[in-house]
Amino acid sequence: MASALLAGWWAFRWAGLVLGITVIAFWSILQFNRASRQLRNVADRPKGMVDSVVTLQSKLGHGMTMAEVLDISKSLGQRVNERGNDWLWRDSYGNQIVVSFRRGSVERWSATRTEGQPSAAPVSRPVSVQETARVADRAPIAAAA
Repeated sequence: MASALLAGWWAFRWAGLVLGITVIAFWSILQFNRASRQLRNVADRPKGMVDSVVTLQSKLGHGMTMAEVLDISKSLGQRVNERGNDWLWRDSYGNQIVVSFRRGSVERWSATRTEGQPSAAPVSRPVSVQETARVADRAPIAAAA
């Protein structure tokens, strides 16, 4: 921020300084608007609930910020303990995932799946002739291994 002010002062004196302050104020308003819109979007969902823990786990990555995790989960997490930066999400099957943040980004996560979870119904879709041929070509190779 200070570099924008210095560059503005150096290039255009007072007019540049005013321009730098305006740019910084505009950027701050954009960041506030983005954060408030994101919190408004996740406020409609129950705290700590996601559609699928497995989907959330597959989309997580090291170094993601809390804002990126909120975009993926579409829900605020439940804080595991008051002192730590561990957050918990659950799904309707009883699965849960704990995401640990360090310095504002994802450091690690661990998912716990319940036993006896009903499997998803298979999706029926038409199979093309090429897909059938590819599966048939791979079958002997898989059996030989």
